[in-house]
Amino acid sequence: MTEKVSTDQYGRKTWNVDLYAEEAKNKNKRKEPSKESILAVEGLKSESYNEHRAQLIESSVSAVQKHTLINAEADPTATYGKNKRFGFFCPICDLSFRDTLALVDHINSPQHSKRAKALASASGASDENEDIGGVKRASAQEVAEKIEELVKKSIRNRSSDRNLGSIQERIQKRQEFEENKLRKRREKKLRKRSNKVEISDEVGNSELQNAMGFQGFGTTKV
Repeated sequence: MTEKVSTDQYGRKTWNVDLYAEEAKNKNKRKEPSKESILAVEGLKSESYNEHRAQLIESSVSAVQKHTLINAEADPTATYGKNKRFGFFCPICDLSFRDTLALVDHINSPQHSKRAKALASASGASDENEDIGGVKRASAQEVAEKIEELVKKSIRNRSSDRNLGSIQERIQKRQEFEENKLRKRREKKLRKRSNKVEISDEVGNSELQNAMGFQGFGTTKV
């Protein structure tokens, strides 16, 4: 095997330009998406990312104990990609892993999600309203409808015989309840205030009667 760096007769280093050029060419080829990676992302538009991820893991695990023909020109010492002699293969990222735990960690990683998103966008298989990470972009109306649906479900579980209304109806009932509560509180304050006024009037009258000597007369009846 030709070395990339060598030493001439004068002790100076020389670089094999052709070998570097070939290595760069092979590296660019590896960056191009393979047929397996394109086929792996074709279903992203018709299914969710979670289903796609589960299918990818199942296909990788089911490939155990199966014989795969490897290109004769491939490097037998390769430690990555589909040309690796053993391990679990990710067709989207062209990487191999020694066990299922490493494979699952890779599929859940941002690196795999980013690669899948790029391939899906390039092949036109991605949905604009769905993020490749498995989270769908929802509008404000969809969020409000989802909240109302969850509230109705919660109320239905607590009382199945109750007539369910919309969020607007329940908000209106709550406002009426708060207004009635505030009105009763005001009436209670007015009653307390009027009672204080009556008590102060009675105290004032009794003091006036004492000053005029009206309170000193008692009855002589036995």
